[in-house]
Amino acid sequence: MALSVWQESVGTILLWAAVLLRAPFVFRSPQQRGLWLAVATAVAAMTLNLPPVVTVISDQFGQGHAVGLARNVCGVVSAAAVLYFVAEMTARPRLRRWYLRGACGVLAALLVIDTANEESHDHAVTAAEGSPLLASYWLLLIATHLVTNALCVHMCWRYGRVGEFRPLISGLRLFGTGTALAGLYWMGQLVLLFFPVNWITVCQPFLMEAHGLLRAAAILVPAATAVRCIYADITIVWRLWPLWRELTEAVPVAVTLTKSRPRVLEILWPPVPWKIFVYQKVIETRDAILVLHNHVGPTLVDEAHDFVSTLNIPEVRRDAAVLAYVLHEACRMKPMSGPSRARAVPASPAWLDHGDFTSEVLFLLDVTRARQLVTRSRAGSS
Repeated sequence: MALSVWQESVGTILLWAAVLLRAPFVFRSPQQRGLWLAVATAVAAMTLNLPPVVTVISDQFGQGHAVGLARNVCGVVSAAAVLYFVAEMTARPRLRRWYLRGACGVLAALLVIDTANEESHDHAVTAAEGSPLLASYWLLLIATHLVTNALCVHMCWRYGRVGEFRPLISGLRLFGTGTALAGLYWMGQLVLLFFPVNWITVCQPFLMEAHGLLRAAAILVPAATAVRCIYADITIVWRLWPLWRELTEAVPVAVTLTKSRPRVLEILWPPVPWKIFVYQKVIETRDAILVLHNHVGPTLVDEAHDFVSTLNIPEVRRDAAVLAYVLHEACRMKPMSGPSRARAVPASPAWLDHGDFTSEVLFLLDVTRARQLVTRSRAGSS
């Protein structure tokens, strides 16, 4: 039991962290609002189910019964948020209104039944034995959760199998799996309403904790996707920076929008958002290559092809290696202002000129890797 309480406490803290982390961003998307509200109210109910929390509130305020009632109210609100999420996925505003009205009706009915019941109880399902009024209370509550969870699992399964936006699919699958575990929890509550089965009582806290963690993971999918994108942008800037600095310092004209800064400072404090920063570095690198174009002749190009042919480089990366050699030599020559009369050298393969930014980034990263190999090979041969 102590392990279960410890696990519930740690899990609940992690869930609150996820809810608070996503709070500033959820109001931009109706689907995110439903997901977030469902998780937030579920975590509130889980918090009110922690023995230390129940004990403190009961000792300080003598409101143990109110804690149980508030826990179940939070659970119904969480179910209403799930229904809101289902309605948003199906794009049926009228269905959303019916769902919300039904949730309000259930809340009103639960409060009426609880007020009508004069017996003192701790809002545990086992307390309904021998009390038809409490049994009706729990039957209504359990039925509400089971119907809601079944609808949600069905919709998540349906929409989680189609589409190309992987973050959305991942979020739906996580949320649907968590909801299925919540459904198992309430199935256990239904069994306990009629049969006192001890092993169900032992398993229920773990089911509810896993349900909450999976739902929290679902609302954190956009944040994880954003972090992954930023990490990819940081990686591109970090790897491209040596080539960018060498080229922008070698060209006789200014091609950069900002002054050159140390590599670490560029990563820790980018002057613009990351997506724009990556785009800026790629365009500045390309502009520097185009300027160096006009200072390179055919002799150097032939020399580059001959040199690259002696290296163990895959065929698909030989264009990048040739360009790396040409740029290395062009930077060493320190071109002066004014174009050369020499024949222009293609800055990159033809596909790079078709607006495919991702392909351009990949090619420039190949040039960066080839630059290191060419520099070492040139140093070894001299």
